[in-house]
Amino acid sequence: MAEIFNDRSVLSKNYVPAKLITRDAEIEEVLWLIQPMLSRGDPKNALIYGKSGTGKTVVTRYALDEMNRRIQAKKTNIVSVFINCGDTKTTPQILMRIMEKIAPETPMPKGLATSEYYRKLWDAVNMQHTSLIVVFDEINHLSDYNILYVLSRAGENQYINFENTIGIIGLSNNLFFSEHLEPRIISSLSPHNMVFPPYTADQLIKILADRAVLAFQPDVLDVDVVPLCAALSAQEHGDARKALILLDNAGAMAERGNAATVTEFHVRDGYEKMAHDCVVDMVATLPLQSKLVLYSIIELTAIEKHPTTGQIEERYRTVCEHAQFPVMSRTTISKLVSELETIGFVNAPIVNRGRRGRTRKITLQVDVERVKATLLADPIVGCI
Repeated sequence: MAEIFNDRSVLSKNYVPAKLITRDAEIEEVLWLIQPMLSRGDPKNALIYGKSGTGKTVVTRYALDEMNRRIQAKKTNIVSVFINCGDTKTTPQILMRIMEKIAPETPMPKGLATSEYYRKLWDAVNMQHTSLIVVFDEINHLSDYNILYVLSRAGENQYINFENTIGIIGLSNNLFFSEHLEPRIISSLSPHNMVFPPYTADQLIKILADRAVLAFQPDVLDVDVVPLCAALSAQEHGDARKALILLDNAGAMAERGNAATVTEFHVRDGYEKMAHDCVVDMVATLPLQSKLVLYSIIELTAIEKHPTTGQIEERYRTVCEHAQFPVMSRTTISKLVSELETIGFVNAPIVNRGRRGRTRKITLQVDVERVKATLLADPIVGCI
């Protein structure tokens, strides 16, 4: 079998490069948020938005690594904790995770009252004179947003000593996440908002070329492979993660065929394989309200080729009532339709209807049966 790969791990979503490229401004902005802590100042809380693969997680991890180097140089006691809310979402789980980082020797038995976990945390912070940077990745999956309120007001409520601070950074794919937070939480956080745009084809070329040097054996990639991977990814989603998967798939296809080099043929072969997985993954990870809107569109297009936003809203309300789920406002529904258009699931041009005003004519851009099956796999949507 031909040897194609050198170190395949650098194409993994978990790999953090020694030097990030094409996101310098975003790295500096994240560092700007937490830099005041080095001189005992208050950090700025932040909500960072962007679709999957736009670099939110890797940039934040990279910035935290850089911050940790500065912390060690100044010998200050600041601890960063990275929480993936997809698997660590309840308040007790999160508080136990934080305690593991700042006081691993303190027993944290399961089953305590939430107030007891908070008390142990405040005691540990005060005794060790620790400040915290808490990152909530996929923050929209938190089971109780009240933890954001409690942590952000810990100093003001005198739970922790005045010289200690807690900074909060939330990462979300949902551009409208903050609309689900209570006003008191938003007021307490006073978040600095950042939006990571999708990568351009030129940026993806630089990222892929940088990783390819380490990932592949010398001279096994045809010159067209990296530009083609970048172009295919940029035109659909601008997702660096998907672009890396595509490059990895192309290498795997070449290896399976015992080819000496990775060619455009292998890229397109890998792209076909990825296309199915990509759509399924994107649908499965949509917020529930977006799933309900998309399901409503699918239901309507079975009887109406190009339903309007008004028709979708009416169908959506019926779906929510059947599922006994809260109904979002007309403005939010319109935003969710726009978001579905942004990720390429629908085409929704605005149509002027004269005296009747303007509306959107919706056209599905996906494999209906595959998307519907994925939506119905969700327990709530599946009950409709």
